[in-house]
Amino acid sequence: MRLLINLLLAGVGAFASQNIEISPKQQSDLGIKVQEITVIDNVAYGPFNALAVLDKKDILSLGANVDAVVKEIYVGKFASVKKGEKLITLKSNALLEIQREYIDALIQNQNSVKDYERNAKLEKEGIISKKIFLVSQQLRRSSDLRVELSASQLLSNGFTKAMLQKLSQTHKPIEEVTLYSTINATIFEINVNSGEYVQADKNLMLLYGDGARYLELDVPVDVAQNLFLGDTVLFASKEASIVAISNIADPKNQSVKIRAHIKDAKGVFINKIYSANILKKVSTAFKVQKSSLVLSDNKPYIFKKTPTGFEVLLVTIISEREKCYIINADLHAGESVAATSTAALLSAMEALDE
Repeated sequence: MRLLINLLLAGVGAFASQNIEISPKQQSDLGIKVQEITVIDNVAYGPFNALAVLDKKDILSLGANVDAVVKEIYVGKFASVKKGEKLITLKSNALLEIQREYIDALIQNQNSVKDYERNAKLEKEGIISKKIFLVSQQLRRSSDLRVELSASQLLSNGFTKAMLQKLSQTHKPIEEVTLYSTINATIFEINVNSGEYVQADKNLMLLYGDGARYLELDVPVDVAQNLFLGDTVLFASKEASIVAISNIADPKNQSVKIRAHIKDAKGVFINKIYSANILKKVSTAFKVQKSSLVLSDNKPYIFKKTPTGFEVLLVTIISEREKCYIINADLHAGESVAATSTAALLSAMEALDE
């Protein structure tokens, strides 16, 4: 069979730069048929299991930072709430104690400010020493800090700035605190009942915000290395755009995590697993029959038709389908490759390396 083919070497020892000269009659005798390549503008990978998730910043855990009694719950499980909507009212003796500490801090601060201002004037007039003035200055700073810390503790326990201002003006403790939603959300969990006594750090409710939805999926490393940010994920008649590709592979299954932002999340169920395909736009990809591709030393080659025979091309396999390969190669629209009897061409190609 090799005697029928005249081999001309264009680059010594390099398969991918070989030209195989063969006449039309020799091609016919060997049963070599060619087929025009199909240009591919996108490549699909999958299907993969994709989990619909929320960003953690859009999951709100509503907690009680002090011991309290639940007086009233204003929403139901799975209800939709708007930002600023009432969720729950708590009554807390511990909260009353924090308010009393805040009021005491305010009163002490007022006195320390008066002492500071008086001593500043006296020190300037030389009536008191610098040391006495500095002591009053330090006391004022400590008093200011105590007020700030007490205010922060109240704000973290459901007080609003308006409530804090009212307390500062009246010095009258507020017996009940109502907690409001800080985001547009769906109530996913309610973990307490009206009248129930709850301890500090008890999780009262879990809210899933109306923020961006994402798909998270595991893809094989050899697929992930072909992907880029912005590639499209298709699922349930919807689209998502890849926004993150992990560079850490799972040692057990050699897969990496992919995250894609869902463009229109209406009707998408959080924590549901969807079947998804990744669609990648390409500019130098082509579809060839499986019979067109040969392997030599575990490297894939094809034979591009030329006026005098065939040129050997080293290719990159992008994906494998049932009857064809999607490859990246130095090809152009309208060109053809050998589709049958490629074993004869492979034999001729390998003869050059002997």
